[in-house]
Amino acid sequence: MLDPITGSITSVNLTVAQDIFCSGLSILPNGQVFVTGGVVEGSHTGAVNNRGTTTTMLFDPGTSTWTVGQNMAYARWYPSSVELADGTMLELSGSDETGKIIQSTLESYNYTTGNWTILPASANIPSDALQVYPRMTLLPSGKVFLSAPAANTYLFDPPTNTWTFVATSNFGFRYFAPHVLLPGQGMQKIMVAGGSLTHDNGGADATATAEIIDMSAANPAWVNTTPMNYPRYNENLVLLPDGTVLAVGGGGGGGQYTNPVFAPELYDPKTAQWTVMASQTVQRAYHSTAVLLPDGRVLSSGSDNGATTQRTYEIFSPPYLFNGPRPAIQSAPASLSYGANFTITTSDASTISRVALIRPGATTHADNFDQRYVDLTFTIGSGTIQATAPANGNLAPPGYYMLVIVNSNGVPSVMPFLLLD
Repeated sequence: MLDPITGSITSVNLTVAQDIFCSGLSILPNGQVFVTGGVVEGSHTGAVNNRGTTTTMLFDPGTSTWTVGQNMAYARWYPSSVELADGTMLELSGSDETGKIIQSTLESYNYTTGNWTILPASANIPSDALQVYPRMTLLPSGKVFLSAPAANTYLFDPPTNTWTFVATSNFGFRYFAPHVLLPGQGMQKIMVAGGSLTHDNGGADATATAEIIDMSAANPAWVNTTPMNYPRYNENLVLLPDGTVLAVGGGGGGGQYTNPVFAPELYDPKTAQWTVMASQTVQRAYHSTAVLLPDGRVLSSGSDNGATTQRTYEIFSPPYLFNGPRPAIQSAPASLSYGANFTITTSDASTISRVALIRPGATTHADNFDQRYVDLTFTIGSGTIQATAPANGNLAPPGYYMLVIVNSNGVPSVMPFLLLD
């Protein structure tokens, strides 16, 4: 476990003989890290590989301890975990115990009881969208959108356990491409950037193209946005506190770890433009990760290319940290109920142009399924901000969030955590 302020590292190794390599990853409403599936020990190399497990592991950041949860009904390697509006975790896809079949059956996890439930056959992933790590996003409607890597994209309705076809992407299959729910505009726009047309990880060229779909439209369709400056796949898309998106890491093709892209790019949803940022010093391609830190910086680490640098990390300071003084939150609630009005104390109140909640990162294989930026309505007072919590779990599923205030220069505060429930 890394403290990004002091640089200290604490060992939090598993206490049981489980291999959670290529598992699903999310953060439960109670703050525990939820790890699902993984690989049969020793089977991620050799003639028979990718054999999934039914393992569920829980990590408590408060005590730095692991516990074993109830096993899933189906073995899964490379599964997706996404939180629903009521805090239930939806589990999809993943290779089975033979490593030869992708699971189409869905399961759900109740974190209060610790039990798994198998969903009916009507919830099975459509065959033309059945891929490992399907990119899933909870929408304000309460439905869950599957945006990649398959070319055909679908909407899942949890109350009826049914899928509806939505649209086919312009590029086609986007293997190893990340997705992100863009801030603002009702949180209805999903962007997928980069990727490859083939499932041969590193054996084909990456694309620089990016597409956005607006799920508030009467007939949602994928629309090309400005392409990135560099073709890449296995990159991370990280929501930043000013509402921009950082594409960091990835490779251009010719091998999982060859042709790495060192220069991150910043996407502005308001202008649809990508801007090249300062380059990294280490390749962060396949099996890399990147998350937003509470102080507004971005941590990038990993990529298991066998070099000694795979154990290193780098921290990026976005441009807003060089754009003048930062606003400061003097006090804010530690917990919120849906729809509640609450007070933020800050001597910078008159300069604030945006207040938001940002979900902390839980990223694996460049995929962050619960990542979201929730703008809040607010009014400015004398040394205070009166804000309103999200109306329901469709907008912001229950759990911990980082609270941010952003001034008119686009400079964010340091972000305290609060619990929304």
